[in-house]
Amino acid sequence: MTVRSAHTHHSKIKLNHQGIFMLSNGYLKRYLRYCLLIIGLGPTLLYAQSVPNTEDKLVRIASGEWPPFIGSDLPNYGFVGEIITQAFAKQGYQVEFQFLPWARAYAETQRGLYDATAIWMHSAEREVDFFYSLPVSQEEFVFFYAVKKPFDWNTLTDLAPYKLGGVLTYSYGKELDALLDSGVLTMERDGLAAKNLEKLAKGRVDVVPEEKHIGYYLINQQIPHLQDLITHHPTPFLTNSNYLLFPKQGARSQELLDAFNHYLAQTQKKKKKQ
Repeated sequence: MTVRSAHTHHSKIKLNHQGIFMLSNGYLKRYLRYCLLIIGLGPTLLYAQSVPNTEDKLVRIASGEWPPFIGSDLPNYGFVGEIITQAFAKQGYQVEFQFLPWARAYAETQRGLYDATAIWMHSAEREVDFFYSLPVSQEEFVFFYAVKKPFDWNTLTDLAPYKLGGVLTYSYGKELDALLDSGVLTMERDGLAAKNLEKLAKGRVDVVPEEKHIGYYLINQQIPHLQDLITHHPTPFLTNSNYLLFPKQGARSQELLDAFNHYLAQTQKKKKKQ
């Protein structure tokens, strides 16, 4: 015996002779379509839940302009910019650089407005507020001289007979600064580093202390017509490491520091094996 509702022609659910619910053809079709829709959306819903928030994978880095190490107008933001980008990319992150005056880049990262700031030399003062990465790059300060005037040195006091060309207010390391302050060495200073190299090529100064990469970048960019007249002594008088700094108050700083250092450590291991 079949039990029917009072409105037989509108019935969607029926009981068969065993008391099991039966669906009318129209309702069954709609029900199946609904099931297929859910099945089809299933992978999409699961994927949406498994994909991380893109903001969590974005690393915002504040930096000053320091070509050829890093700069907004350089290909790949300079060779340091490329190292940083590649290091994070290998760990699944995307990097966004913001180029600012150095003091602002430092202060705003310190306040947590950026995930990191590039690149800085080590100082005890900065360790109070920042985590230091492994070294990202090396500075090599060398003596540039004119090709037509051979130059050699063993100790910094060997430079006493020469007129040095330097930049106003610039520090050249404690030892060289002390010799300049005491008058053992003499230096003619200019506001522009490229101007010193031009003076060197024209014989107006004898030796120019400058970071090697920066020196050749300035020569190639600003005085390319004089590049064959200038060379450098292979022995650096000062070397410094540069680091990526992560603010200690940053919620992700330790995570990002570990990811970045992992890549640098792996790269260093590969270089040692070669």
